[in-house]
Amino acid sequence: MLKNLGPHAFGFGYPVPVLLVATYNDDGTVNVMNLHEAMRTNAGDLALCIGPRSKTHANVEKRRAFTVALVNQNLLAEVDYWGSVSGRDIPDKFARTGAVAVKSQFVNAPIIQGSPLVIECQLIEIAWGTNFSTVLAKIVNVAADTSVLGPDGRVDSLKTGMLLYDPFGTSYVSLGQRVGTAWGEGRKFL
Repeated sequence: MLKNLGPHAFGFGYPVPVLLVATYNDDGTVNVMNLHEAMRTNAGDLALCIGPRSKTHANVEKRRAFTVALVNQNLLAEVDYWGSVSGRDIPDKFARTGAVAVKSQFVNAPIIQGSPLVIECQLIEIAWGTNFSTVLAKIVNVAADTSVLGPDGRVDSLKTGMLLYDPFGTSYVSLGQRVGTAWGEGRKFL
């Protein structure tokens, strides 16, 4: 039996991957934000909803490049901090955590060390909305730590320990178990 919870129970939606969007500031220091509103488009691009007043948004507009990293529990405290404070208010928020970044080989943006998977992006365009804009980006490269690759050389999502943001409990959770095979489980109905 379903219980009606009202329209605000959905909040930010369903559990989604915690992503770090990293850019360079004007002085070359690293800026990073915690983001959970992103998707891959059917064209193979990446679409991110970023608040237009954020430091990250300004950096993306100016530099036209950024990285998006999936994270796991080894960066949990940093991720939570980066999502709790603004780079406009605390310009050295990345440095305060002691985290380390290296320059991407493919785009003018930092790669945060300790992230098991990084998507390197170039800005295509920004679609402006009322409170958020959609940043559409071309995926230039995807880099993964070898520890998260399966025997076939592809990313094994369960090996990543990927963090998810759970808006229902306002908590972070990690991926669980594999429960089925896509495009296989429904074959019994064919």
